[in-house]
Amino acid sequence: MAGGLGTRLRPITDNIPKSLIPVAGKPVVFYLMEALSRVSNDFIITVSYRYEKVIDIFSGKAAKGKNILFSVEKEPLGTAGGLKKVEKFVEDTFIAGNADTIFQQDVRGLVSFHKKNKNVVTLGLTPVDDPSEFGVAKVTNGRIVEFQEKPKVNPISNLANVGIYVMEPDVFDYIETGRSVDVAKELLPELQRDGKKIGGFRMKGTWIDIGRPRDLIKANIFVASKSKTRISGSRLSGKIYLGKNVKIGKNCVLEDVAIYDGSMIEDNVHIKNSVVYNNSTIESGSRIEDSILSFDSDLGEGVIISDSVIGGGLLLRKGAKIEGTVVSLGEEKPGYD
Repeated sequence: MAGGLGTRLRPITDNIPKSLIPVAGKPVVFYLMEALSRVSNDFIITVSYRYEKVIDIFSGKAAKGKNILFSVEKEPLGTAGGLKKVEKFVEDTFIAGNADTIFQQDVRGLVSFHKKNKNVVTLGLTPVDDPSEFGVAKVTNGRIVEFQEKPKVNPISNLANVGIYVMEPDVFDYIETGRSVDVAKELLPELQRDGKKIGGFRMKGTWIDIGRPRDLIKANIFVASKSKTRISGSRLSGKIYLGKNVKIGKNCVLEDVAIYDGSMIEDNVHIKNSVVYNNSTIESGSRIEDSILSFDSDLGEGVIISDSVIGGGLLLRKGAKIEGTVVSLGEEKPGYD
């Protein structure tokens, strides 16, 4: 399911769909597809916003060994509405997953559990520290007995929905054609009201939702490798991802960072817990912390940025200071919310 607008990640998603945002060097959707490939190489990708870019990226090597069908939604149909649109192509048990998460888990156990228990739907669940950020479920004997969406107080559990579902074709009967319908908020409660068996399976492995800037930073750093790169006169520590043709000057300090292709870091720059996307320039003496620089950003000398997101193509002049905000050129947005 790759049709999301990525509203909370703007301006990064002004010109790129959320499913294609790079995480440690590859589009986030690739992580889910790699996990699902352990079960099947037949994929249906539901797309909407900037759909042509998703189709284009799978026109080459990325599609090797995979059978891929694209379902284009000119108007977003939601996670369940998008599934209904491809009903005629699905005849047996299938897996549906959100394409905006880092998913590095073995789904074979989830599928086996689903079939053994003869569920109509089985959700992948994982424990989280803060249930208020997620949809959570209460599970008794492997069956979900209660859902709760982002509880602010008194959560029923700490088991969050990881956005991956094993489903039977029966679910299509509960989704209205041509209407935007959400799996978690509408479809699952409807199935539960009708007494359908919904299972919950505790997953093992990595799951990171990249829905917010801080999550996107976390995902990039988590997947990056422990720093082994040596650059004369500069210090690299923690986890580091360096793309192709990255240039780093002298007396720089880089700690837990992802710096993408073609970016140039001049002398005396300090970057910590941040992501710098392709073809960006950071001039000497600048400091970046807990922030994201989108594609083709240009920072002048001595710029200080913390806890912020800088939109693509921006030029920040010498000595600028930005804290806790989003700065954008105000690119044209899609014609729907």
